[in-house]
Amino acid sequence: MAGRRGKKAKVKKVFILLLKWISAIVPVCAFIYILYYYKQFDFLKAKPVITSKTEVISQPDSSSLISIEAKDRVLKKIKILENEWHAVGGIAIHSMNIENTAAKRLTSVEVEFKYLSDTQAVLTSKIVTIKTSIAPGKSEKVSGVSVGYVSGSAVGCDTRVVNARF
Repeated sequence: MAGRRGKKAKVKKVFILLLKWISAIVPVCAFIYILYYYKQFDFLKAKPVITSKTEVISQPDSSSLISIEAKDRVLKKIKILENEWHAVGGIAIHSMNIENTAAKRLTSVEVEFKYLSDTQAVLTSKIVTIKTSIAPGKSEKVSGVSVGYVSGSAVGCDTRVVNARF
């Protein structure tokens, strides 16, 4: 009878070992099946290469149609009358008054901002496009123009109109 008991113990040990392996493998297989079911294996697929093509149909910029001398004359007719600025968390916020003395309606202006140190040396220079419609012979108050990060040592700002679109 002792032989039977030993055989039963061996079967019991093998059964317990088999049950441990099954209890470890079944949840992993279930987890993988859930990922497969909800399509979470997309990262294994090759991603398609995105290509873009840019074609210039026409030049909407009216300043490219005129000569450099004429462009300078037009840019002299667009002036920045007032420029007030303050830094908020290192970002410069401007309020300015732009005057258009040209004969055409102005749609956008590119303005160069030069931030100066206390010795009037240029710390940084940035160009920002301001999209606002200004009628000929009028001026427009533009506020809330964010230029970006400015050094804390900037004490002044010079502005200049770089380009204009009509």
